[in-house]
Amino acid sequence: MSKIIVYSRPSFEGRSAEFMYDVSNLAEKGFDNSIASIKVIGEPWVAYYDKKFAGKQQVFEQGEYATFEDKDKFSSLKKVTADLTDPEIQLFEHVNYGGRSVILRKETNLQEITFSNIASSHKVTRGVWVLYDGINRQGFQLIAFPGEQVSNYGALCFNNKASCVRPLLPRP
Repeated sequence: MSKIIVYSRPSFEGRSAEFMYDVSNLAEKGFDNSIASIKVIGEPWVAYYDKKFAGKQQVFEQGEYATFEDKDKFSSLKKVTADLTDPEIQLFEHVNYGGRSVILRKETNLQEITFSNIASSHKVTRGVWVLYDGINRQGFQLIAFPGEQVSNYGALCFNNKASCVRPLLPRP
């Protein structure tokens, strides 16, 4: 059973709420822009900065997050329910899946394969992927779900920014 517990103050203090299902509008639950710490039990969750699973994203895997940089910014939560085994993503150099491409099946710092800061589109074959605008899992995150095809990162403010990608892995 996967769930997320959110708290209104750092270090798991203040008001709390436990969710086992997606929440498209945290305001309806009294937690819009007021989450300061999180516990995740089971599968990962994605926190979105806007309602209805839109805007900036941040993934939270199983564990405790007593504090985090962008506290108080989340407006919706989505549980990751996809099969995380055998992940695969294809990144493309240009929008509309043009130019050079690379198929990845494991965590990769894109500078190591001369693909850093040039990706402009992707197709996810399997798994859920986290794309970062900095190397070594640093910076802004873009979460990519199975079957997803994003033809242009421009609208997501992520064009030519991907520097590291990693699949979310199943719990042992």
